[in-house]
Amino acid sequence: MDASLQAARQRFLTIALITIVAVYFLILVGGTVRATGAGMGCPDWPTCFGQLVPPTSEAELPADWRERYAARGYDTEPFDPIKTWTEYVNRLVGVAIGLLSIGTAVASVRLRKIDPVIPWAAFGGLLMVCFNGWLGSRVVASDLRPVMVSLHMIGAFAVQMCFILAWVRAREPESRAVALRLPGWMPTMALVALAALTLQIFLGIQIRESVDLIVRVEDDLARDQWLNAVPWIFYVHRSFSWVVLALCVGMLWKAWHSSRSGVLAAAVGLTVFEMMLGGALNHLGFPLIAQPMHLLTAHLIFGVLWLIWAMCWVSRRVSPPLGDNSASTGRPALAQSQI
Repeated sequence: MDASLQAARQRFLTIALITIVAVYFLILVGGTVRATGAGMGCPDWPTCFGQLVPPTSEAELPADWRERYAARGYDTEPFDPIKTWTEYVNRLVGVAIGLLSIGTAVASVRLRKIDPVIPWAAFGGLLMVCFNGWLGSRVVASDLRPVMVSLHMIGAFAVQMCFILAWVRAREPESRAVALRLPGWMPTMALVALAALTLQIFLGIQIRESVDLIVRVEDDLARDQWLNAVPWIFYVHRSFSWVVLALCVGMLWKAWHSSRSGVLAAAVGLTVFEMMLGGALNHLGFPLIAQPMHLLTAHLIFGVLWLIWAMCWVSRRVSPPLGDNSASTGRPALAQSQI
């Protein structure tokens, strides 16, 4: 690979990694918006109370703001600048993600000579960011309808999948080196763990939608009583977390001899931390700080498992690694049997 293409690869790896980290930060901010009930802090979109920069006090609001936003609950709801700015920061971070996604997609174009999957995945991530941004506007328009909120959260999984895949493919030699030191059954186990985690997340979404409904219907119900009103699915969700942990521990146990098992240890550690956060939500009265952390950790576990699978997929390619001159020397490329 020539020097200019290598430099383009390094630039892409840097901006793609920044974008991935920013996506997880946005997930944390979005979880904070939901946990604090700030989702309607800005009752319109893309402006906030009809302004590009939201107000900091009621005196800065339009004279007819209660009538204008009565359908959003502001006929009686007091103006809360903290909730307004919490939602506004969420939107600003979303804009930053959009710009980073554009930069990542543009930087990926030249890498099509290395691997055509890289630009496809990068532009797929950009498309999903745009789609999820549109979903965010629909969330506001639907007055925080639980189904729309859940779809908005699911969209974040698609975003991280695209960008992680693009990053792994661009980092092919290093990713392959990691995967070749893992057992050959690791891709299958990673998919099984991903499927189990997806089911666990789906159960969690159902619980969160139940809590949203309970809060709307039972206005006088204390925060520490919310989970008591959730149906039986909560107990399934709580118990099934052990299945996810067992799968992660099993992968780590079998790959412990590998010097590259750190990523599996991260999956186990994050899963244990996630279970602790779930215990805090259950036994400590649904503490506010635990909600966004619980959401973020679920996404991080998903991202780590997807990273494992993506690295193993790279190692299954029969094309030579970047910089390998096997095509010119006649040496065989890596084959599937080597995994």
